[in-house]
Amino acid sequence: MDSLLPFLLLDVVVVVVVILLMFQRMAFWHPLTAYLLFHLYSFTYRAFSIYAGAPMMYEGQANAEAITTTEINRALLWGDIALVIFVLASLLAHLNFDAHASRPVVRRVMNPNIARVIGILCLPVGAFFLYSIKTGGMELAADNASSGYVQVISMWPIGALGLLVFAFGFRWYLVGLIAFFLGVVALQGYHRFMLILPLLFFAAYHLQSVRRRWPTWPIVFGAILVALVFPRLKYIGQAIQYGDTDEAVAQLTQSFTFGGRDKQAGLSEDFLDQFAGSLSLIDTNDRKFWGSTYVAIVTLPIPRAWWPNKPGLADHLQEISTSGRQYNVEGRIITYLGESYLNFGYAGLFFIPALMGYLLTAYCLHANTGPMQRLSRYVYLVVFMALIQTFRDGLLSIFVFTIVHNMPMLFAFIAHRIPGFAAKSLDRPAADPLAGEEEEEIARQR
Repeated sequence: MDSLLPFLLLDVVVVVVVILLMFQRMAFWHPLTAYLLFHLYSFTYRAFSIYAGAPMMYEGQANAEAITTTEINRALLWGDIALVIFVLASLLAHLNFDAHASRPVVRRVMNPNIARVIGILCLPVGAFFLYSIKTGGMELAADNASSGYVQVISMWPIGALGLLVFAFGFRWYLVGLIAFFLGVVALQGYHRFMLILPLLFFAAYHLQSVRRRWPTWPIVFGAILVALVFPRLKYIGQAIQYGDTDEAVAQLTQSFTFGGRDKQAGLSEDFLDQFAGSLSLIDTNDRKFWGSTYVAIVTLPIPRAWWPNKPGLADHLQEISTSGRQYNVEGRIITYLGESYLNFGYAGLFFIPALMGYLLTAYCLHANTGPMQRLSRYVYLVVFMALIQTFRDGLLSIFVFTIVHNMPMLFAFIAHRIPGFAAKSLDRPAADPLAGEEEEEIARQR
C-alpha cells in the first residue's frame, strides 16, 4: 500500500487547508460542511482504512474483479480535485454575496396557519399509511401501481413535523411526536436515511434558532451515539421485525464494541471503492451520457406498473456493469462525481462540483440571512438535510429527498406562492446591524 501513501497525505493536506480557509465562513448548515462530511467519510476515512490493511471491494470474491490500488489512487485524487473546485466556487459565492450585502432582500414570510393546516392533514394520513405498511395491511408488491405512492405518503409525518417545528418551535407535544415517529422509522429494518435526514434538519434548525453556528456538546454526543449504532441499525430493525429481541440486543451491544461480528456492515459503504471501480467501468463503456441520466426525474411520478420500460434512476449502471463488477445487480453507487464523469467525462469532474458549490452556497447565504420566519430558510433546511445523500447517490437525489420524500414541504411551498396566502417582507440587508432584530423578538416570544 506504499503507493497509496502520497495520495492519502495529499488528501489530508487538502482537507486541512480547506477547513482553515473556509471555517470562518462556514456553519453547520453550510453546504460545504455537508460536502466535507461526505468527503471525510467516503474518501479520507476509507483511504486510511485501506492503508491500514482493510480489504478493497471484491477482494477474495470468486469471479469478481477486485478494485486495485491504482484505481483507489485515481479516485482519491479526483475526489480532492472536486473538493478544491467546490470550495473555490463556494468562496466565489461568498464574495459575490458580500458585494451585495448592503441591499435589502424581499422574502416570503412563513405563514403559521399554512403550516398548521398541512400538519393537521398530513400527520394523520401519513401515520395511517405508515401503520398499514408496518402491520402488513397494505401490499407493496413491485407490480402494484400504488406501492411507490404509499411509501411516499408514509413519510409525511416526519416532513409535517419538521414544518410544524419550524413554524412553532420545539413544543413539547411536537417533540413527543418526533421521538415516536423517529423511533418507528429507526427500527423498520430499511431506509436508514429516514432517521438521519430528519435529525440533520432538527439539529440545523435548533442551532439557527439559538443563533449558534456549530453543534453544542449534547448534539455532538448524540451524533457519536447515532454514528456508532448506524452501521448495524438495519440489522437491529430487522431483528425486531422478526421478533428476535436477543439478536437486536446483541447487535446494539456490538455497536459499542470494536470487535465481534461485523455482519458485513461496512462492506456496503465503501464508497471510495465503488467510485474508483465506476471510473474504470465508465472508461470501458466507450460513450458519454451527456446528461441523459438526469432526465429520469421527469418520468419518476409514473408508476412502473403502468410503464414497465420507463427510464429508471439507475439505468446507467446496467450499461456500464460487467460480469466481474455487477454494479446494477448489487445496487452499487458511483457518487455524484462518478455520475458527472459518466455524463461529461473529465469536464464533468470540474463543471458539476463548481456548479454545485456556487449554487448551493449562494442559496444558503440568501436563505439563512435575516429573520427566522422566512419560507426560503425552511426550504433550504430541507435541501440541506438531503445534501450528503445527494453527493453520495447523485444529483437527482436532491429532488427525490426534498420533493418526493418530503411532500409537506412541497405543499407548503405551493401554498405560500398563492397570492394572498403569505406576506412578503423587505428584510434589512445582511450588513445592517439590526438585521437580526426580528429574530430576537421571535425568540423572546417563544
